[in-house]
Amino acid sequence: MTEQKFLELIATDESTKRLKHRENSQLEFKANFNKADFALYAKTLAAFSNNQGGIIVFGVKDKPREAIGMTNNNLENLDNKDFSNFLNESFAPEIIFNIQTFNVDNKTFGIIEVKEGLNKPFICIKNNGKKQEILEGEIYYRYSGRSEKIKYPELRNILDKNLEIERQKWMEHIENIAKIGPKNVKMLDLLRGEIDSGNGKKIVIDKKLLENLNLVVEGKFVEKEGAPALKLIGTIENGEIMAPNLNLEKDFYTTKELLERLGLNITHHYFRGILAEYPIIQQDVKYFQQKKNQKYYSKFCFDFLNQKKLSDDDIKELCKKHNIWKKNGK
Repeated sequence: MTEQKFLELIATDESTKRLKHRENSQLEFKANFNKADFALYAKTLAAFSNNQGGIIVFGVKDKPREAIGMTNNNLENLDNKDFSNFLNESFAPEIIFNIQTFNVDNKTFGIIEVKEGLNKPFICIKNNGKKQEILEGEIYYRYSGRSEKIKYPELRNILDKNLEIERQKWMEHIENIAKIGPKNVKMLDLLRGEIDSGNGKKIVIDKKLLENLNLVVEGKFVEKEGAPALKLIGTIENGEIMAPNLNLEKDFYTTKELLERLGLNITHHYFRGILAEYPIIQQDVKYFQQKKNQKYYSKFCFDFLNQKKLSDDDIKELCKKHNIWKKNGK
């Protein structure tokens, strides 16, 4: 968020000295950020994500609503990893957020911002909070100035939109098939980079291209001029496209290889602590594949964990947290 846009959020009426904006379906004000209130913030962010996105602004007191700045430095000193971990253990799918601070007239303000979710609804997967502010199985939605359990009309709307998006994608595929002709259409496996030609032969996408296909996997297509482009490369031999082959053994990582790439000096048994903390790794095929009895983890998984900046001690604490030490005889 730009500073100018933030200043608009805390603009004050000259006559009353109060904020012009009120809390609404995309805006909430708080006086200070406190770790003890993680659950309340998580509930609000999930509610925003299930609607049209929104912003929590810190540094605004209530009754009267005035922009006085934060009276502590909790938000400035926050390790984003702590809050991210709390969100990930409390809600699924992952809620993407952005934290910023601003200095206005020697007063410090902060925001936590989320966009409208692409994978709605976001569901609470664990009871959490000092007063159990969030409960497993509940879906929260942002109404005008409040975050609460979703009502049937809004949930029905989310589900209907998901069905409509899926229907539109099917229609686009069917229209393209009709234009190209069923005999000329082949299916692309985004995980392994293979296109089945239907005659036992494969068209394989270059590995570097495959690593950048997360934009397509997430349903985000970039069409603006100058934006990154994806290009199929290879040579034509006897009427077939040939490119370096990809397979699980070479292009995915075993647990040991993944830990080595992350720079972690722990045995693979401790990996159970990571899986317990981030169950999405074995729930989403984008992160995890299995061939016979061997488990493989993708580059998406490596990037996901690399962003968490976990240390050996962090993972051991995760094992303690999830009572995995006893299972390993530790």
